[in-house]
Amino acid sequence: MNPAENVAARPIRPYGAWAARTGLALLPFATLGLLCPVPSLVIAVKRHRSADWVAFAVFCAVWVSWVLQLATTPDTTHGMRFAADVLLIGLSTAGAAAHAWKAWPATRQSPNENGKSA
Repeated sequence: MNPAENVAARPIRPYGAWAARTGLALLPFATLGLLCPVPSLVIAVKRHRSADWVAFAVFCAVWVSWVLQLATTPDTTHGMRFAADVLLIGLSTAGAAAHAWKAWPATRQSPNENGKSA
């Protein structure tokens, strides 16, 4: 395979898509989960698929649960309430970030010899 064929076979990776994907994945970590539904909302609005709207609803439910748990948990908590706090914070940060990273389209296909994407 010559280098020209190798370049044509690779998918096109625009920097804008990479920056958007990275930004959406970092948003839940930067806000400690307070904006965890935002990446799912952006993905759902962009792709118009029902599965994306379900993911948005799930992260909204996680966010509401996290805020209610935060409001009702005393500062010196331990045991099951502490475990629930850790679980909700983990879902709202790492779960939302992983979803944003995996669900955002990372690449687009390069055009074939007819000029159309495969």
